[in-house]
Amino acid sequence: MTRALRYALKTLIGPWILPVVIALEVVNLFQRGMPWRGEPLWTVDWFAISLFIVGPLLAGAAAVDAARLSKDGTIHLVLATRRPYRPYLRAAAWCVVPVLAVHFLVLAVGLAIGGLPGGSPWWGLAGAVLVQALAICWYAAVGSAVGRLAGPLVAGAVGAIGSFTLIYLLGEGSGERFEPLSLGGATVSRLGLVYNPGYLLSQIALFALTGAALLLLPVTLRSGRRVLTAAGAALAVGVVVAVVGGQYALPAERLTAKAEAPADCTEGAGPVICLYPEHRRFRDQVVQHVRTLTEAAGEAGHTALVPRRVEELSRTYQVTTPDRIGLEISADAYASGEVSVQDIAASLVRPLHCSALYEEPGPGEKYWSREFSLYFTLLHTAGITVDTAEFPVKPRVLTPAESADIMKDYATCDLEGA
Repeated sequence: MTRALRYALKTLIGPWILPVVIALEVVNLFQRGMPWRGEPLWTVDWFAISLFIVGPLLAGAAAVDAARLSKDGTIHLVLATRRPYRPYLRAAAWCVVPVLAVHFLVLAVGLAIGGLPGGSPWWGLAGAVLVQALAICWYAAVGSAVGRLAGPLVAGAVGAIGSFTLIYLLGEGSGERFEPLSLGGATVSRLGLVYNPGYLLSQIALFALTGAALLLLPVTLRSGRRVLTAAGAALAVGVVVAVVGGQYALPAERLTAKAEAPADCTEGAGPVICLYPEHRRFRDQVVQHVRTLTEAAGEAGHTALVPRRVEELSRTYQVTTPDRIGLEISADAYASGEVSVQDIAASLVRPLHCSALYEEPGPGEKYWSREFSLYFTLLHTAGITVDTAEFPVKPRVLTPAESADIMKDYATCDLEGA
């Protein structure tokens, strides 16, 4: 154990928050069945969830350590040095560096587990990771600034609670204004979205400049009290102006649409089935289920239920013509890794190209009666039993002519028929 490490462990609390940080990061890694696997953008955003707690915890610890350097009997030793900011920088570093190491390690494990297929530009992922790293440093900088002006107990409380409050003020991710603490924290798929480079660059610049200002914030003793110097007051005002003004002057949208059709498609006989590369792990199951259902439907004479092309949908891409069936992978599949044949059947009979399906108040009971019957019929032809008691509208097995009539109506978006 080096002398510096022994000193840090004996005099600082920053290094002692590491076990808590490790626990939070590991819990975040495994929670909800790791649904982010396969989507690099979602993976990077997912691991920002832990920063919701780690950030304020880090700010509180940094504030206590800075306050202990600034207390009576100690601060004169700091102010007497040639560069008074260095002791504060060292104390903040003992908070930040271990946390960064753990966060990067867990994030790397997550990306390795999920894989790195195409779909997300590498620069966006790298930029988002850098933003998270700078945010960790920024939390410590906020705590360090608070600790220079208050006692340890007050500084710790103000640093932690104040930083937690800042998350709600600067990190809701509303999309209505620039929010620097909007770091991700995604719990739903990000498929079809990419990072806005202007937003990432704005976060990087703001965190770097204001964080440096807070870490270098000079204080002095006046009548036995710690106060900011004139330069320190100017830096503090500059930080507030930059953070508040940036909300209205910088880009508001963190993510932008990438409405591209899936290009990872099957070949050969039967419907063409296209998925996004991010969901390659579902490919075999999806293809098997589609083939099972469509082959059975064709053999039973329900040729109208055999599509020409099936395309996975994203947050920003929708099918717009009846010759393409939209495929939605359920949220449960992201966590379990298992795609159910029932979900595939529901997608195959749903006219997702029709805008009326998304409008209020939505289609009426006749539409649902016909769709449930199509769904029930498709599963029935494949020998898959379904309990009719589960349906809000009781379905029935349709004849090939009836299923053809409904699909003909769907082609023109006549959802309820004559």
